[in-house]
Amino acid sequence: MAIKKIVPYGNWESTISAETATAGSRALNTPRACPKTKRAFFIESRTDGTNGIVELTHDGTKHVLPDEFSASSIVYEYGGMPYAVVPGDNKLRIIFSDSANKTLSLLDVDSGTVELILASPTLRYADFDCHPKISDGSEEHAWVVAIEEDHINPKPADVKNYVVAINLVTKEVKRAVEGADFYTYPRFSPDGEQLAWLQWSHPDLPFRGVKLYLGDFDSSCGKLLSSARHVAGDEGDSIAEPRWSPGGQLYFCSDKSEFSQLCKFHEGSIERILSPGLEDAEIAVASWTPGRQSYVFLTETTIIAAIARFGTYILAHIDIETKGWTELDAPLHDLHLDCLARESTLSVIAIGSGYTRPTSVYRITIMPDDLSSPGGWTVAVGFLYSSVDKTLHESVFSTPEHIRFTTTLKAPEREVHGFIWLPHNPKFMGPDGTLPPLIVRPHGGPTGHTPPGLDMTIQYFTSRGYAYFAINYTGSSAHGKAYRDALFGEWGILDRDDAAEAVHHLSCSGRIDGSRVGIEGGSAGGYNVLCSLTWYPEFFAGGVCFCGVSDIKALDAETHKMESHYVEALLNLEGLSDEEKDDLFRSRSPLYHAEKITTPLLLVHGDEDPVVPISQSREIKRKIESRRGGDDASDVELIVLKGEGHNFHRAESWLTIILEGERWWRKTLLRR
Repeated sequence: MAIKKIVPYGNWESTISAETATAGSRALNTPRACPKTKRAFFIESRTDGTNGIVELTHDGTKHVLPDEFSASSIVYEYGGMPYAVVPGDNKLRIIFSDSANKTLSLLDVDSGTVELILASPTLRYADFDCHPKISDGSEEHAWVVAIEEDHINPKPADVKNYVVAINLVTKEVKRAVEGADFYTYPRFSPDGEQLAWLQWSHPDLPFRGVKLYLGDFDSSCGKLLSSARHVAGDEGDSIAEPRWSPGGQLYFCSDKSEFSQLCKFHEGSIERILSPGLEDAEIAVASWTPGRQSYVFLTETTIIAAIARFGTYILAHIDIETKGWTELDAPLHDLHLDCLARESTLSVIAIGSGYTRPTSVYRITIMPDDLSSPGGWTVAVGFLYSSVDKTLHESVFSTPEHIRFTTTLKAPEREVHGFIWLPHNPKFMGPDGTLPPLIVRPHGGPTGHTPPGLDMTIQYFTSRGYAYFAINYTGSSAHGKAYRDALFGEWGILDRDDAAEAVHHLSCSGRIDGSRVGIEGGSAGGYNVLCSLTWYPEFFAGGVCFCGVSDIKALDAETHKMESHYVEALLNLEGLSDEEKDDLFRSRSPLYHAEKITTPLLLVHGDEDPVVPISQSREIKRKIESRRGGDDASDVELIVLKGEGHNFHRAESWLTIILEGERWWRKTLLRR
């Protein structure tokens, strides 16, 4: 065994370059398969920020979408499910949205030709589902349902959303369902005679007050035959991922039992499919992005599901009739994106990452011995495609550890979760008697979460001698309804307190150097950064804030439609007078307490961010500089990413973020 060099933490040489972690790493998601031909596809990001469509072939993979097009959506600003496979008798097609070109088009997969359905500067589409009887030339069943978002009046309050039916022969787009503020998951029944969908209206959110509806679909005109029927969901429910079984039973997931669990709607009643041992786990965590598939049917009575327990995922085979389940031996612990597609009655395509394995595409196959008996089958996991260009040995990577601790600094006493990656490099170790610097990352959302899958950005820093802690603070999803809802009314307090509590816990446990701690995060995570530096400056030696919120009142006034009532819920503004609201906005906004920020701060923001406008970063930079009177101005910097929105897409942007981030941490965490 090679002797490790003793080098101070943070100064280790690493085989993980910035280019390997950015330009050599791609986002993979949204696997889908044709029910007739079993041909399978997925979305792959390109270095310029656009998305291609990739087919899985017998020989490997094939890029089927011409480079001048991008399969992308900005419905609800975050996008989601920008394409669907259209089965045909003689040819295979894909309907896709292109947010860059502002078009809706039809790709002939084998010829590579793209046919325009419509072009519009104000209409956006996502979350497609094809009529089960669709064919190449028949006008009657040539329907694809989708979400349509109309920005002809661009003010958030005036943006309209619909469930539409798109006829691929006539190119007609008909609004089939309207009246609610938001829609997701329009899905045909297997016979094409019924349509299910989710909807909600302000002030509800994608995980609160969502309702499941059902209507009879008329293929002759692309409309509903009668009034929609309310199936499930009340004011407090999170209803997610309605899906039809092969035999025509309607399923969905609900968190009425505190954790999101599978449910079946049958003859007017709801049956909860609660498998013993999964009572504190969740299927289909509600999301801001439409169209995700966290579970798929193999047969009428069996499913494959991505199941989350305290942020960690497993892949499981569930028998709906017996409610028995088996964890599949697959190296996947991060399956929180649109991750599954049914390929056959015995196989699925899955996209996910493991603790030390990068995001990849896999084929999971049930190998039958005796499917009628427990354990009467084995599982084959076939690797198909990787998100990274450079293959690194697993020994290079730090392995995450789930941390749960009880708070001690401030009331209320509560349990907090997260994942820590300790410094790891096969060639280096830190000097005896020293502890590593720590980077804390609060996630965005704020009701999102960070899973423990391989993240090349995290590994970039751990391989150089930093410890890294991704905190799933109070309010995080994938930890149960009570944990998520505890943040409402307490945003800007519990989440920032949790970050300081984590530093205190990790420092007292002797894992990290408490005098060398940085904090970085984006969006609501960026807000956490600013709040933490404002109210806990003694805990942090540096901060990096991506597209963060500094002024809550401005965010409330300027943000997009879907989140325009989010602040109201997060701060519990109901019943407050305008004066009381203003006082609360100011008390929770770092902008109005910027004199307390003495920690060096790096701000990074896209100049086309529609969710958190760049003015949020510019204003707090100005306020900090004004307070300092020009002294130590180098301790606050703003990097503007041209052409980027709220979620950064281009590889060059991420390269800038990593290199500038490392510069900042060397400046703030490594200096003595």
